[in-house]
Amino acid sequence: MTELARTPANLRRLFRTIDFAPIPEDEIVSHSLQHWRKQRGNLLAPDEHDVLASLSRELRDHSFIAEALPNGADDFMLRTAGSHVRAILGCEDGRLSRIAEPRLAARLRHLFHLATKRGEAVDVRFLDRGKSYEALAAPVTTRNGASALICTFRREQRRPTRC
Repeated sequence: MTELARTPANLRRLFRTIDFAPIPEDEIVSHSLQHWRKQRGNLLAPDEHDVLASLSRELRDHSFIAEALPNGADDFMLRTAGSHVRAILGCEDGRLSRIAEPRLAARLRHLFHLATKRGEAVDVRFLDRGKSYEALAAPVTTRNGASALICTFRREQRRPTRC
């Protein structure tokens, strides 16, 4: 018999869906997951440099590395952010706590903790200020041994509707 796990209330408020066996809706996020799985092979997590070096330009534009900061800080360093990610988050490479939109930072922080704790790719979808988002976070290994994730982040591009 299979029992469905209950999602904690704080996560239900933040995310419309949380998928621990990801089947992304967004095509680019789906390609990112396939790429991560291919790079991972039989490893626990692929090397971040191998993943980044083999990303297509389109995936690179929508992806970044999130590295947990040491000493128990509840923050992440965002590195190698693509152009679309920088436009959505309103920042260049830097700390998650310093992005322009605190609500997005809170959601991403929870996503990063989920993916780090599980050691597997996690896909989430959420609405914020009338915009729909999908984000995938998957663990990667770093040369310095820090806990890190590759994240692909997309905002749905809605077309104006006719009246």
